[in-house]
Amino acid sequence: MDIRRNAVDLTSQERDRFLEAVIRLKHRPAPAGPAGVSVYDQFVALHSAVMTVLPPGSPPNPPVNYAHWNIGFCAWHRQYVRQFEKALQAEVPGVTVPYWDWTDHTGALDRLFTGGFLGSLHSGTPAPLTDSVLRSPVPPAERPAWWPTDIPGAKGFPIHPLLAEGFGTRLARGRGALTWPPGTAQIAQLEQLVRQQPGAHPFWFFWAALEEGFMAQAAGGSQVFAPTHNTGHNFIGGHMSGAFSPNDPVFWLHHANVDRLWATWQTRRLAAVPGSKPKDHYPPPQQPSPSTGKPQPPGHGLNDRMWPWVGATPGYETAQPPQLKALLPDFSGDDAVTVLDVLDTQTMDAAGYRYA
Repeated sequence: MDIRRNAVDLTSQERDRFLEAVIRLKHRPAPAGPAGVSVYDQFVALHSAVMTVLPPGSPPNPPVNYAHWNIGFCAWHRQYVRQFEKALQAEVPGVTVPYWDWTDHTGALDRLFTGGFLGSLHSGTPAPLTDSVLRSPVPPAERPAWWPTDIPGAKGFPIHPLLAEGFGTRLARGRGALTWPPGTAQIAQLEQLVRQQPGAHPFWFFWAALEEGFMAQAAGGSQVFAPTHNTGHNFIGGHMSGAFSPNDPVFWLHHANVDRLWATWQTRRLAAVPGSKPKDHYPPPQQPSPSTGKPQPPGHGLNDRMWPWVGATPGYETAQPPQLKALLPDFSGDDAVTVLDVLDTQTMDAAGYRYA
């Protein structure tokens, strides 16, 4: 079973193996893809394309966001990060995606956002990184011993021009003043969040809090906004703040933490309801949103297939320009994957994974 660890606790060897896998994937030519497109780029393009899915038999407008703004957010990203992790393992066997514990801000500044790991943070107007192996180019004299010299043209971490989203072809970061980080007590409240409302499964409220943030109980009984997933993207800023946010490798650690918090919530719910199964802690298929009254959109229901992992099912499209569609990976030869299939991290595939 694969073990995902806290990024600040990685050994130097574990850190370097992860970085090597990322750099190798960034320079691995996409199978049957256009020249100059890497497997890493394909994952980036997919994150934007999933926001504009046209399911079979649906009208051309509006397209469906299969990955955000509804309950499928957690399941889709769990599958997405896992597929990325497997792609990394094809480059460096045994590597896993570490997680960024948002509450340990001091540790992140000391060990994660440094020139020796993922590069420094930047305040204000987005600007290209000036340190770490995520620069482009990395001067030959500053390339670490593990640098993949066997890959022609591996000189840095370039951003594909079609995926730059106005931030340039060098990885950029930059942010304004935001409420960050969430406190340890706030995240503890999130992990234990069980709001009971007739006709509304508790997961509706946990998902919204995890994706968008929530009002937490502060000392003295007052309410304070607790930032989570969305604010984390904007805190990093630059490429991380747009539809092509996986351009920044911080994305994978950010979403590993999102997934960890969901896994923790699931474990608590399973323990609190003896005899229950993971599917019992996800809304039933026909239950409408308690906030909007609308039905669950395609791709978000318990038994729904999650695009692009729909197998050979015909009729799916994405409302993206042709040049971006050409960058997308092809999963049509794989089995279809539903939300139900990924509710347990330890059994969702042959190996499974858990968090340390």
